[in-house]
Amino acid sequence: MKTTLHRFLARITLVALVTLPQAAQAAVTFVEAVVPTPSSGAVNSLTVNKPTALATGDVLLALVADRGGNTTTVSSVPAGWSQILAVDDAANLGMNLYRKVVSNAATEATSYTWGLSGSVRAHAVIVVFRGVDTTTPINVSGSQINGASSTYTAPSVTTTVANTMLVAFFGATNGGATVAAPTGMTEAFDSGTSAGPNGLVIESAYAIQAATGATGARTSTGNSSLTNTGLLVALRPSAAIAVDHYELSLPTSSLTCLPTTVTVTACANSSSPCTSAATTVSGATATLATSGATLGATSVTFNASGVATTTLSYPAAPNNTAVSVTLSGESTAATNARQCCPNGSSCAVANSCTSAFNSAGFIVASAANGSATTVPAQTAGTASASLVLRAVQTNTSTQVCEAALTGATTVNWAYECDNPATCSASNLMSVNGGTATTVQRNNNAGVSAFTAVPMTFDANGNAPFTFTFNDVGQTTLWASKAVNAAILLGSSNAFVTRPAGFVLSSIQQTASPNLANPAASSASGGKFVKAGENFSATVTAVTSGGAATPNYGKEASAEGVLLTRALVQPAGGAAGTLANGNVAGASFNNGAATVSNLSFSEVGIITLTPSVVDGDYLGAGNVTGTSSANVGRFVPAQFALSAASTTHRASLACSPASGFSYLGENFRLGFTLTAQNTAAATTTNYSGSFAKLDPTVASAYNLVGRDAGTVFSVANTRLALGTVAGSWSNGVATAIAVTANAARAAAPDGPFSAAFGIAPVDSDGVAMAAFDMASAFGGSNDRATIGTVALRFGRLRLANAVGSQTRSLALPLTAQSWTGIAFDTNTLDSCTMLAATSVSFGNLRKTLTVADTAVSGTTITLTAGVGRLLLLAPTGGRSGSADVVLSLGSSATDASCLQPWTPGVGDAASTGASLIFLRGAWCASSFDNDPSARATWGLYRGADSVLYQRENY
Repeated sequence: MKTTLHRFLARITLVALVTLPQAAQAAVTFVEAVVPTPSSGAVNSLTVNKPTALATGDVLLALVADRGGNTTTVSSVPAGWSQILAVDDAANLGMNLYRKVVSNAATEATSYTWGLSGSVRAHAVIVVFRGVDTTTPINVSGSQINGASSTYTAPSVTTTVANTMLVAFFGATNGGATVAAPTGMTEAFDSGTSAGPNGLVIESAYAIQAATGATGARTSTGNSSLTNTGLLVALRPSAAIAVDHYELSLPTSSLTCLPTTVTVTACANSSSPCTSAATTVSGATATLATSGATLGATSVTFNASGVATTTLSYPAAPNNTAVSVTLSGESTAATNARQCCPNGSSCAVANSCTSAFNSAGFIVASAANGSATTVPAQTAGTASASLVLRAVQTNTSTQVCEAALTGATTVNWAYECDNPATCSASNLMSVNGGTATTVQRNNNAGVSAFTAVPMTFDANGNAPFTFTFNDVGQTTLWASKAVNAAILLGSSNAFVTRPAGFVLSSIQQTASPNLANPAASSASGGKFVKAGENFSATVTAVTSGGAATPNYGKEASAEGVLLTRALVQPAGGAAGTLANGNVAGASFNNGAATVSNLSFSEVGIITLTPSVVDGDYLGAGNVTGTSSANVGRFVPAQFALSAASTTHRASLACSPASGFSYLGENFRLGFTLTAQNTAAATTTNYSGSFAKLDPTVASAYNLVGRDAGTVFSVANTRLALGTVAGSWSNGVATAIAVTANAARAAAPDGPFSAAFGIAPVDSDGVAMAAFDMASAFGGSNDRATIGTVALRFGRLRLANAVGSQTRSLALPLTAQSWTGIAFDTNTLDSCTMLAATSVSFGNLRKTLTVADTAVSGTTITLTAGVGRLLLLAPTGGRSGSADVVLSLGSSATDASCLQPWTPGVGDAASTGASLIFLRGAWCASSFDNDPSARATWGLYRGADSVLYQRENY
């Protein structure tokens, strides 16, 4: 190849003539959302606490939503709040939106309460924004009522100022549902009241609207099909926000045959180079000045992105002529000094920037014979679009560009790390001019190390190439070629390479035994950790080929990763909250960071989706990684006991209620169980197939009672369990009623005042939050107390009676209980009753017949432990005696000591009294005999008809 360079000086340099524009970000920023713990029941007021990060000048938006239809209104509004919108579909859902400007954060109220005109299910939230115009915070707003649909819509509004913050609010008619953020918007919160179709869910999301005009409808898709309402508000940015500083950017080297670009950026914060332009300066002006060269304009105007540009030309400049451009006269003053940012990076405080004009060098263009181009943001691991390296020189006569190189040759390439300023430990950039070649890295201190890359230039000095960067950050490409005694030199602009995505791995329990995520797909899948318990995950920023990008998190303002949860199962369940999902950039090492304090507040299965924490990687936009495999199944941390109650003598309809139960008699223990996370908040998703404790299985509760040294348990056969009722809904098992009885011992014991407690454990091992009852088996505090049951060892005693054959005969009936020494009348018993059909007669003597075995009335009752069995008088003048038995079993079978009957006739009972626990040891030592007695009519002494005589001496 023959090259003519005798006109060139020893050094010829070129850099990109257009700096990479940074993505404009509005001054309005989201601060936080304050969501109170919702009530699953009806309320007549809603209270929201003061935001924790509140600052003077913040603007608060409060949404108050209710299920009262148009019969319920907001009856009172806290001081300082003004209504923006009120919308009600008249049947299902009402939504009211308010705003407040914080005049003094230090004296702000600690909470805000809205009153409601009725008692309904309702929910509220406050979202906080900063940088809003405090005089006229609302630019425009609108609302829309939607019918039942899985797409929730907030209407389009038309903004009249640039860079408004759009805030969408949605409400829908199911407290267990979730609402997805509309595409392009960031979710602020998502919260439901529980109570299923009787409750409601509310959600909000936000996004910047850079330009004025119609916003377009904001739609949330993929939701449950529900009646819903959408609201959209545009917040006006504050015109009072000062510009932090101005940045003047020039390429360090320019070509005399081409104009170079001068860029001025108004910066809203201290980022350097600027990543947040002050868009409020749109229309403002600044002044530029130079000497020798020519500016396209000396007065430049800032556009809606906060950027102003012009050109700088110097066709007749001698080779390597330094030209300075000075910035001054900004119509909007900045808080801090101006900065010079050569090539758009390596900024330093200065009013002027300098570019060296050369008569030859390299140009990076987008097409053959094209002007210098701005290399756009790249994706790590993905080859760039095809570019052209132009080797040009200035024609001495026409001063236009012409070819400086032709044919096949090598060009020395390198890359410079601008942000982070220190490269990672390996060379990760390759340039392909026909063959992909890895080129040398250089830290920001200067470019000195190059790698030769084969390239082929056409007759016009054009050589096509692509490049691939297997890392992230802001970098500059440099090209150099020594020709005879001259050097062709050029560079690209400082461009950003963002990750191709993020990968989540090593999801496991943080504490021992470090259980690996089972990635359950349904409620029958393996359990993971408790709701609220820490688990860990590793997030890695990767190239398109899956390799880690070691520079991630090393940027001057370290970029982090936000993990966003999405509920997979149960369908329609509470979304729950992911704690500590913001992975700080400082925690990344070699492109990966492990966060060990993640926790999910609910029961169920989720996925995690990683993205750039601020939604904008070095001004090049957001990056969202692939969602993780299923994470979970999450289970409750504990059960909490409430609403405990006891019902004595549960098989009898006592009025007033009895204060004791007999040993062997059914009593009932009632209570409510609540599944909770580690913070003792209800896990509402513990229902249906995700509830692993069957509330209808009595043995699941591990019921035990004890009084001093006596234990009543299934294990020692002193406790029998019967029926149980109860059901789970929204994490709460209500109407639990366990029927049990404490068995009688072989010998009388008691009386007892036995405390009964439970220790339920579900199939996942979830147990009670706290125990307060000492163990019966040598441990301590192993049960949660439900209540105390007074237990008595009892029996019914039936006594003999003698009377006239012409009158009814009363046999004394006494309920007795063991006092610890002997049996005595149980004066507490005013509840026991027997049906007359439970009485048997036998061993009829003398002239009595079956017709004479009749009980007066249908029911035999006791008062204070005392009653009587009243037998009707025999008829026809008959007399004699009969044995009488009370059948206390579940059937009419006689279990008295009189069996077998003395030969004769009798009248057997037709039903049992089901009071087996009142049998006595009337025959021997075993307490399994029915009470019996003898009734005698008309057996008197001789003709004087005297039944009884006593003589006193």
